[in-house]
Amino acid sequence: MDCAQLRECVAPLLDGDLEAELLDAAAEHLEECEACAALVERLASVPLRPVPAQAPDQPDFWDAMDRALDQEATRPPGPVERARRWLTGELRISRAAAAVYLLLLGLAFGWHLLRPEPAPPVAPQAAVEPAAQPAPSAAPPPARRSQKLEKASYAPVQQTF
Repeated sequence: MDCAQLRECVAPLLDGDLEAELLDAAAEHLEECEACAALVERLASVPLRPVPAQAPDQPDFWDAMDRALDQEATRPPGPVERARRWLTGELRISRAAAAVYLLLLGLAFGWHLLRPEPAPPVAPQAAVEPAAQPAPSAAPPPARRSQKLEKASYAPVQQTF
């Protein structure tokens, strides 16, 4: 028997279901091959079923557990727990009412932003007569500022309320 054949029959060998002639061949191979012998030894040490955890039988353990649970039950809630209780139990606003409020708020805000601007009222045109030319004065005209400064200082301001 070679290593590949032994690996194929390791499970029946460990279970005790291997035929007699194959069992003899496997035993001879395990005596000669250290790698296969180590493999079978490792697999034989693995437990087939995990051992379930058992509760301790000591009464002191159960008394300590009861005291710890009582302390936890009587402990005052912390700030996070109080906030969670307030939001889930003591707050009486339903989710549907909050959703309707937010929907109406969004509609009002959208209507305010998307409504068209009313056209400015048009003043009736009155007949304008040419104004009389002022009489030339002897005083020199005031000094003029530069055009850039004049444009910047006299730019129309648009106000919206």
